[in-house]
Amino acid sequence: MIEETVFTKEEIIEIVKSNYNIEVNQIEKLDRGSANLYSLNNDKYILKEFQSKYTKDEIDKEIAIINHLSEDDIPVPEYVKTLSGEYSIIYKGRVIIIQKYIEGYTMESNTGNYSQMLESAEYLGKIIKSLETLNFDLPSNDVSSWYSQETINESIEKQEKLLKKISKNTYPQIYKDLTDKISMLKYIKDNLDFKDMSKLTVMNTHGDYSVLQFIYKDGKINAIIDFVSACKMPIVWEIIRSYSYIDKKAKDGKLDIDNLVQYVKTFMDYVQLNKYDLKFMPYLYLVQLLASTFGYKQYIADNSKKSLLEFAYFRTNLCKYLFKNAEKISNALIEELLNQN
Repeated sequence: MIEETVFTKEEIIEIVKSNYNIEVNQIEKLDRGSANLYSLNNDKYILKEFQSKYTKDEIDKEIAIINHLSEDDIPVPEYVKTLSGEYSIIYKGRVIIIQKYIEGYTMESNTGNYSQMLESAEYLGKIIKSLETLNFDLPSNDVSSWYSQETINESIEKQEKLLKKISKNTYPQIYKDLTDKISMLKYIKDNLDFKDMSKLTVMNTHGDYSVLQFIYKDGKINAIIDFVSACKMPIVWEIIRSYSYIDKKAKDGKLDIDNLVQYVKTFMDYVQLNKYDLKFMPYLYLVQLLASTFGYKQYIADNSKKSLLEFAYFRTNLCKYLFKNAEKISNALIEELLNQN
C-alpha cells in the first residue's frame, strides 16, 4: 500500500537543490510500485520516497549491494550522491534517494520467451556469484522454519482458520483450493523426510528475484532493481521461483520441466549446486507456497482485490502441479545436471 507523500512540489525543488545541487524545473508523479516516485526534469532523474517502515540503514545497505554488483557489470540502478557524499537523506521521517533514469519497460509475469527465460537464469547466477565477495553480512532467512513439523501444523491451522470464514456455496473455488492445500500439507507432514534439507546450498542472493524486478529495453534486461530484500538463504528457492514467474509456458502453474532444467543449467554456469539442491528444489518451493494464504485472505476481506485472487489461483495451481510432479522434477534435474558431469 502506497503511503501519502510528505512532499509538496515546492519542497521537492528545495530539497533537491539544497542536498544535490540539482535545479528541478519539471516534476511528474509516477504511479507504480509501493513507494512514492517522481520523475524530475523530464525523466533525467527519479526521486524515490520510501515507505515509513524502511530505515536509512536498510536503504544504504541496499545501495551498497547495488554498487557492488555494478562493479561486476551487472545492470543495476545508478544513484546520485548528495553534496555531503551520501546516497540517501531523511526528510520528515522518510528515506529519500535519487537515481538516474533507467530507459525501458516492465513485463508481466509469465510472458517471457525462451531467450528471456535463460537471460533471467544467467543474471541470477551472476548476482549470486558476485555477492560471494560482498564485504558485509546480509540477514539470514532461516527457511528451516518452512519445513519443520511445527510450522506445517501452523500452516494447516492457518488454512483451516481462513476456510471457516467462508462457505462452499459462496466461494466454491476458494473453498476447494484451501481444502486441497490442507490435504497436501497433511500428506507432506506424514510422508516427507526433511532431515537432508540442512544440506541445501545457502548463499547471498537478491531475496525477491523475478521478472517483476526487471526493466527491459529492446527485449533484453536493462536493469535489475529492488535489492532491499537481499539475504542469505537456500538459493534453489530463488531459482525455481524466478523460473515459475517468467516462463510463458508456466502461465497456468504447470512448469515445463525441460525449460526448468535448462534454466538451472544456465544458472550453474556461474554457481554450482549439489545433489540435495536438485532433489529438494521443488519440495522447498511447494512447502513455502502451501503455507501462504496470500491473495485469498485479501480477497475474502475485500472482493475488489481480484488481481490478488488471480495470483492466489496461480500459486495454488503451482502447488497442485508440484505436489504431483516434485519427484519427477527432482529426478530430471539430477539426471540431466548432475549425472552428466
